[in-house]
Amino acid sequence: MLFGFLQVFFIIPFCSNMCVHIYVYRFVFITIIRTGLQLVGVLGAGSIPSDLPPPEPCDQAGLCWSFGSMASLSLTPTLDGQCHFVEWKSQFDSLADCFDMGQSYWYGGGEVFDQSWPIDGDTALMGDGGRPDVPYVTGDFFHNDFAGVLEPYWINTDGFGFYALRENPLFVSWNSSGDHQLCLKSRYEFPYPRPSVGQELGLRYFVCSTSDVKSMHLLALSKGFWSKPRDTPDQRVFEHPIWSTWARYKTLVNQARVLSFAEQIRQYGFNDSQLEIDDRWESCYGEHQFDAEKFPDPAAMVNQLHSQGFRVTLWIHPFINAECASFSEASAHVVSDANGLPALTSWWQGNLAGYFDYTRPSSGDWWSARIFKLKTDFGFDGFKIDAGETNWLPSGFDFSTRLPTNATPNGYSTAYVRTMERFGGMTEVRTGWAAQDVPIFTRMLDKSTVWGKANGLATIIPTLFQFGIEGYPFVLPDMIGGNGYNTVLPERELFIRWMQANVFMPTMQFSYTPWDYDLEVVDMALKMTSLHYQYSGLILTLASQAMTNGYPINRPLWWIDPTDPVAQTIDSEYLLGDDVLVAPVLQTGAVTKDIYLPKGVWRDEADPSHPVYTGPMWLYSYSAPLDILPYFTRVSPLQ
Repeated sequence: MLFGFLQVFFIIPFCSNMCVHIYVYRFVFITIIRTGLQLVGVLGAGSIPSDLPPPEPCDQAGLCWSFGSMASLSLTPTLDGQCHFVEWKSQFDSLADCFDMGQSYWYGGGEVFDQSWPIDGDTALMGDGGRPDVPYVTGDFFHNDFAGVLEPYWINTDGFGFYALRENPLFVSWNSSGDHQLCLKSRYEFPYPRPSVGQELGLRYFVCSTSDVKSMHLLALSKGFWSKPRDTPDQRVFEHPIWSTWARYKTLVNQARVLSFAEQIRQYGFNDSQLEIDDRWESCYGEHQFDAEKFPDPAAMVNQLHSQGFRVTLWIHPFINAECASFSEASAHVVSDANGLPALTSWWQGNLAGYFDYTRPSSGDWWSARIFKLKTDFGFDGFKIDAGETNWLPSGFDFSTRLPTNATPNGYSTAYVRTMERFGGMTEVRTGWAAQDVPIFTRMLDKSTVWGKANGLATIIPTLFQFGIEGYPFVLPDMIGGNGYNTVLPERELFIRWMQANVFMPTMQFSYTPWDYDLEVVDMALKMTSLHYQYSGLILTLASQAMTNGYPINRPLWWIDPTDPVAQTIDSEYLLGDDVLVAPVLQTGAVTKDIYLPKGVWRDEADPSHPVYTGPMWLYSYSAPLDILPYFTRVSPLQ
C-alpha cells in the first residue's frame, strides 16, 4: 500500500460525513474519509526541495500552508462540502500530487489505443509499468500516448473523483512502475510553452466525494466542469448508416468507384445517412481542388448521387502540403513560430506541410471560406474532418498573441472543433477538448481490424463509455470491421460481430460492405440496420435529453446499479438509455456468451417467448450463433 508507514495517522473507525484528515511534515499527507472509505494522497510528492523548512500554516482554518516564499498550498471546501479545491502556487520547476488507487475501480482519462473499462485494466495490459508520466494533450495514439478525446477527469467506485483545471500544464501517470498511484503533475515542459520569467507554476484541481460512482459523475455534471451540448446533430445520421469510401478503396477512390459504390448500396436495398468520399480526392493535399483525372466532373457526380437519394460528404483535413500551388497564399494562415513565420510539420500524407491555425479567427474564416466553396461549387452536403490534435503542431508553434499560455496547446483542438461547427450537424471530428457543447459527431480514432484489446473490436465499448462520461454523447464508432490497414478484407465473422456490436450505438458506419462476403451477410446487415432504425427514435430522445441532463446515450451497466461490484467491471455489454441492455459477442469463434443482467426484470428480445429474467444474475453460456445479437429490454421502469 502507498504510504503504508503513515496509516497510523489516518485510521479512523467511522466518519459520518466527508472528512479531510491532514498530516503535515515535509509534504502534505491527506486522507479523505467517508463512511469507512478513504482516499489517501501525498501533495507535493517529490516536488519540495529538501533544503526547504517544513511548511507553516497560512490561515486560521489550517487548510493553507506556505513553504517560505517558494510555494503555497490551499484546500478550499465547496459550499456543499462535497469537494475541495486544491491549489498550488509555486516557484518550483514541477509539482506532483499522487493518490493511492486503492481497491476500487476507476474510470475516465483519455482515449487510448488499448482502451479498458474500468481503466484499471491498463495495469493488466501493460504489466507493472502502468502508464508513464506523459503530457495530457490531444494526440494520435498511433504516435502518442493519447488520442483526440480526453478530459482531466477520473472517478472511482468508492465515490471519489478528480477534476483538474484545464489551465494546468498537466502530466499524468497511472500505476507508473507498479506504484498503484494516480499522479497529477504540473511542469512547463514540451509541449507546454514556458511562461514569462517569474510566472508561478500552479496545479489546480477538485477532489470530491459522494456515495457511489454514479453520484460522483452526477456531481461533476452539476458542478459544470464541462458544458452540455447546445443542440443535437443531424437526425438522419442517427437513423441510417454512413457509407464511407475509405476502408474499401483507401486512396484509390475515384469518380467511377464512388458512383459504382452508390449503385451497389441501392442494389442491395440499404438506406443511408450520407455517402462519404474520403482520402484521396485532391490534386494536392490542402489545395481543395479535385484531381481532374480521378474526378473529371465532381459536380455531375454529386448531382447524380443526389438524384439517387444520397447526401454526399467530403473528407477534409487541416493541412496544406508545401508543394501545393496555393501554399504561399495559405502560409499566412498556418501555425507560425515566435517570429510570425510559417512553421512546418509532417503528417501521414506529407513530410512538409502547414497546419492551419484556427486559434486566429481570420485564418479560420479564410480556411472555412475555401471549404464552403466546395459546397457551393459542387453541392456537397457536409464534411468528415480529420486530425485537429496537438501532436501535429510544428515544434516551434507559438500562440502567445492569441491564446493564454495556460490554454496551450490543447486550446488549439478546442478552436479547431469550434471552427468545424459552422459546417452543420452532419459534421464529424475526432478530437475534443473543452468542446462538449458543440453539437456535432465525435468519431473514435481509426480502429484496427482485429478482435482484441490492441485497438480492436474489444475496445469499441470501453471507448464508447469513455466518450460518454466525459461529455461527448454523439459518438460515431469507427467503420464496421475496422480500417483494414493490414488486410484486404476483415474476416467474415469479425465483420458480422462488429456490425452487431454497433447496432444500439448512436450511429453506424460501413465502408467494407456486407456484399463483399455473401447474401447471408447482406440479409444479416439489412436486419441489423433495420433494428438500429427501429430504436433510432429512442436514440434521438436520449440525444435531446443530453442537452439538459448531460447523460451519455450509451451507459455502462453500473449506471442503473452503481454499487453492484459485477456491473462495475463489465466491459462487453452496454446500455441504451436505462432500459435496453446489449451484449454482443466479441470473441472469435464464440457461439455462446456469459451475460450479466443487473437489477431489474429483463425480456430477452432475441427470444421474446422465453420467461423474463430477474437480475442481478448471470446467464451462463447464452446461445448466440453468428446471426444472433443478444439484447434485452427492461420490463418495468428503473426504480
